[in-house]
Amino acid sequence: MSIRRHTVAVGVAVLALASGPVSGPARAQAPPEVDSSSAEPPEDAAAQGLRSLYVPGGLTSDRAVKEVIQTSPSLERTKALLLEARGGALQAMSALVPQLDLIARYTRLSPVDNPSFEIPGLGTLSFPSLTDQTATDATLTYSFTRSLAEAMPAYRAAKKSKVAAQHQIQAELNNVAFDGRQAYYEYARAEAGLAVANFALEAAASQRKETEALVGAGSAARVDLMRVLAQESAANVAIERAKLGVQVAARALQTLMHTDELPALGEDLSQEVSDIPTETEDALLERAYQARPDLRALTTYIDVTEHQLKSAKGSGAPDVLARGSVQYSNPNLRTVPQRERFESTWEVSAVIRWTPNATVAASGRAHELRAALQQAEADTQLLKDAIRVEVARGYHGVLAARSAIDSARLGLEAAREGYRVTREQLQAGIVNTTTLLQAQSELIRAQVDVVESAIGIRVAKAELLRAIGEMP
Repeated sequence: MSIRRHTVAVGVAVLALASGPVSGPARAQAPPEVDSSSAEPPEDAAAQGLRSLYVPGGLTSDRAVKEVIQTSPSLERTKALLLEARGGALQAMSALVPQLDLIARYTRLSPVDNPSFEIPGLGTLSFPSLTDQTATDATLTYSFTRSLAEAMPAYRAAKKSKVAAQHQIQAELNNVAFDGRQAYYEYARAEAGLAVANFALEAAASQRKETEALVGAGSAARVDLMRVLAQESAANVAIERAKLGVQVAARALQTLMHTDELPALGEDLSQEVSDIPTETEDALLERAYQARPDLRALTTYIDVTEHQLKSAKGSGAPDVLARGSVQYSNPNLRTVPQRERFESTWEVSAVIRWTPNATVAASGRAHELRAALQQAEADTQLLKDAIRVEVARGYHGVLAARSAIDSARLGLEAAREGYRVTREQLQAGIVNTTTLLQAQSELIRAQVDVVESAIGIRVAKAELLRAIGEMP
């Protein structure tokens, strides 16, 4: 477990702090003792602390994102939109081809009394009354109105729906990737918080032992020991809260990855973050307007609605059809006299058909689509406004995160030096234990700031990439 590893590092650091003044920089998580006689400059304290979180072979944020994407149910749900759009396109395409109806039937006919005719030289002629008929019909119908005015716009709408679904899938992919990366860094933040809390507890325990010795020797007041005990108690509470934070962050990451394995941090947070977009805010905003998949999906949906509106209008127009039919039946009712044998007949017709009810229904459907179109246009503007805010947040968030890194590094060096000086002053009797506890708190806050800045720049990069429509 990486937490156990952090605790060991913390224990070593506390021993170094308890042994006396320390020179050189400290690790963000556990300030180690550095040999000041070395000719080589000491490694940056912030880099040392951040690297102490690294577990070789552990889980990286890129791998976490990959596993989150592979197991995301919301992404699978969004992919279903593409299947739905393909089904709509197939349905619309079926209306573009002539409709073929094939019928086979058996009919029982009622008997009729046919008249008899007297024909000179031939005698009496009568027609039989056949009551059983077996027939097959093949009818081919092509609706010009339905094909050109209704089905063609519907087919174009369905094709556009497939494009919109693909954009929606990409948008959801970006969101899922961002959620996974953010959960990973929240877990890293929680683990770092626990390591710092362990350092604070060990430092408080070490300080308590020293203060007890000073009180026993009469060199310190008992109230100083009470302050140290209170500090140690607060450190214990902080550890329990940090453990809770680790468990919650771990469960959140495990849930997204759909695994029960407790992750270990395999990303070196001391490394510089690269590939951050460097364009101006205006250039990034224009890039977002062109590349954001959710915006492209919405604008494509407007095209879909416009085609659907044309289709709705076409469905209310009078229908012009061409129809051809072939019948093969026994008996064939068009033959006179009827004979008990199979015969074929055919017919070809042109039809104009108008259903007033269908026109009224089409008008109502058109009104609904106009309303949907108006809403989609308003949603597009709202999304553009939101994108503008997201790009600004991401752009200035990166700038602030970069500044925070430099500030945190300087703050850690200053806090560590302040702690060293204050410790020397305490041993010389210049300051009391309260002052040392304040210096220790500042050192702990500085360690937290270093971790926060390292994680903050990574989260800010992910937010900016998602804002401009790229995979975080």
